[in-house]
Amino acid sequence: MKNKLNLFSVGLPSNEDLNNWSKDLIRQRLETTAITSYLIPFVSENSNYELNENMVALYDFHQRPIRGKYQTVIFDKKDGIILCQKNSRQLINHLLKDQMILGAVLQKKLQKELGFYYRHTISLGEIAYFSMRAHSEKHTSWIGLHHMQTVQQEDGKVTFSYQENGHSYNFEFEDCAPHLYKRLAEGITHNHVLGQMLVKYANSHGFHLNLCKCRKNNLVANQEYFYLTKIQNAMNLTELAEETIEEFHKNYGRHCADFFDIKDWQVQDHNLIYRLSRRIKSIL
Repeated sequence: MKNKLNLFSVGLPSNEDLNNWSKDLIRQRLETTAITSYLIPFVSENSNYELNENMVALYDFHQRPIRGKYQTVIFDKKDGIILCQKNSRQLINHLLKDQMILGAVLQKKLQKELGFYYRHTISLGEIAYFSMRAHSEKHTSWIGLHHMQTVQQEDGKVTFSYQENGHSYNFEFEDCAPHLYKRLAEGITHNHVLGQMLVKYANSHGFHLNLCKCRKNNLVANQEYFYLTKIQNAMNLTELAEETIEEFHKNYGRHCADFFDIKDWQVQDHNLIYRLSRRIKSIL
């Protein structure tokens, strides 16, 4: 097994015997002392891996790490099968805190505005990461929805299918939340709305953008999952960002009240300071 990533694109194995994956199959294929010679070129170790658009699937093994140390196994369309010592929570937190503007707060705010209860998706418009269980839980497996063409659920298992360069891959998960189709529909709608917000905002400032048509056959663009009424009533990106920033201020006020043991603190008690702090946005 390679210890470092290759400098060229590795991709996923094209052998038909290696097109189906699950937690059990990962253990069977990667925990043996001698990985098959055909699989070796596709497997590497990278504990500095960062989630990106090439992530196809992420399996969480934090309870029983692969080979005693790898807490996640990631399928990356360019870098192959990656063994990572970080757990899924660490990888997701890095994405939200260090790679995204306003991180989880913006995602949660949009979810609330759409009236959705479940929290499974990290949306970027053209890219969407979907968790098998609500990602407010500590650890869970993830899928890159923007790569997936189909999803099937049967006997408590869910299988996502992905095609690349004429090859099909199936990723099976067992530890999934109930009512997954409903949660998936909310996640796909959430991502679509954020994507439209981004496009409209860019266009209003002279950047003539459209969402990439290369996603049209993937789940993120499957209109059968859209909640159309939610899409029609969505606010614009500026309003969403303003409300997200306000949420930061409210949280700051609550923590100050707790720290200084201020009893019966109310949001309106913080309004004056909030208004003063917002003056920096004005040129006057």
